Amino acid sequence: MITLYDHPRSGNCYRVRLFLSLIGLSSQRVFVDVLARANHTEAFERISALRQVPAIKDGDDDPIWDSHAILLYLAHRYAPQWIAPPAQIGQMYAWISVSTNEIANSLQPLRLTKVVGNAEAAHHLGVDEALLDLAGLERKTHRTLAALDKRLAEHEWLAVSRSVADVDCYGYLALAEEADIDIADYAAIAAWRHRIEALSGYVRHDDAA
Repeated sequence: MITLYDHPRSGNCYRVRLFLSLIGLSSQRVFVDVLARANHTEAFERISALRQVPAIKDGDDDPIWDSHAILLYLAHRYAPQWIAPPAQIGQMYAWISVSTNEIANSLQPLRLTKVVGNAEAAHHLGVDEALLDLAGLERKTHRTLAALDKRLAEHEWLAVSRSVADVDCYGYLALAEEADIDIADYAAIAAWRHRIEALSGYVRHDDAA
C-alpha cells in the first residue's frame, strides 16, 4: 500500500492523487497541515528532504518527494503505458519541465495568492510580501497559457501521445479559475481538460477519495 503525504488544496498533491486514481492504485492518505507548519519538523524531513508535500512511501522503499518525481516513479513502476514512446520521450520531458518551471513560477504562485492571501503565499514562496509581483505573475501566466494553448491546438496531447506530462501540467491548469483565469479564453486548453476529465479513473481536486 502506498502512503501519500497530502494536503487537499495543493495542486502538487492533486496531480499525484489524480494519477494514482487514473492508474488504479489505492493509497493511504496522511494529511499534512502545511498552513500550521506541520511539515516543518525533523520527522517529516526524513520523509521529504525539503519538507514539501506531496511525498509517498511505497512499502519498504525509501520515501519519494517532489510531485514530478513521484509521477515518473509511479509510471515507470506501475503504469508504463503513461510513458511516451521513444520518438516522443523528449517532448514528454520538455512539457514536464514546463510544469516544473513556467507553470510553477506563474500560475501556481498566482493561484496561491488568491487561495491563502499574499502574506501566506509569500511565506510559502520564501520571499518578502513586498516583493510579490502580482502583475508580473499574471503576465507570465498568460504567456505560459498561450504557449500551451498553441501546442494543444495542434496536438491532442502535449507529447503527441497521452503521457505523464499531461497529468503533470493538468495539476494546476485544472485550478486556473482559482487564480481568476478564465480558461474559456484558451479553447485548446479547455478541450484538453475535457479529454482528461473523460478518462476512466478521473477524480476532481476536491473529491474526498
